[in-house]
Amino acid sequence: MASQPSVYLAGPEVFFPAAVRDEIDQRKKALLSEAGLVGLSPSDNAIDIEHDADPARAIYDANLTLMEQADDLIANLTPFRGPSADAGTVYELGYMLGQGKPAVGFTVCHTPYNARVEGEGIDPNGAAIEPFGLADNLMLDCGLARAGGVMLQGKRAYPPTGFAPADYFDEALFRQAVAHLKTQLSG
Repeated sequence: MASQPSVYLAGPEVFFPAAVRDEIDQRKKALLSEAGLVGLSPSDNAIDIEHDADPARAIYDANLTLMEQADDLIANLTPFRGPSADAGTVYELGYMLGQGKPAVGFTVCHTPYNARVEGEGIDPNGAAIEPFGLADNLMLDCGLARAGGVMLQGKRAYPPTGFAPADYFDEALFRQAVAHLKTQLSG
């Protein structure tokens, strides 16, 4: 019997309080299981950060091992610590797409990227703001689309202080991400 396809769950949830992170991970894994998929979360890694000589490298290596094991990726690209997605999640998305693995991105935020950046076409430092009205930087939205994936958007407006950890999960939106990933896998 063939094993179930595994999905790497990229996102900023690893930075959330343990109770919130664990609840989100459990809900995602349950939804994936319903669809015949297995979720692999960076939180699954058992790393002794306090006693490791290079904890940052240990975390990177453990996450890389999970990505290598995974068949696919679902990335939570909800704005984190600013108007754009978490940089680590963006790296993981690019890595998986570079490996030719199917990927889907989602954000609970419906406010376009250009509306989240301060300024009218030019930010306070004089740099241009992408005017395309996409969910995030064009390389994320268009990169996913070019690879057969999609960037799904939720219905929450971008709050001035950013999203609270518990607001990073939307079950209906995640179900859409799983359904789209299943379509990619069957097509």
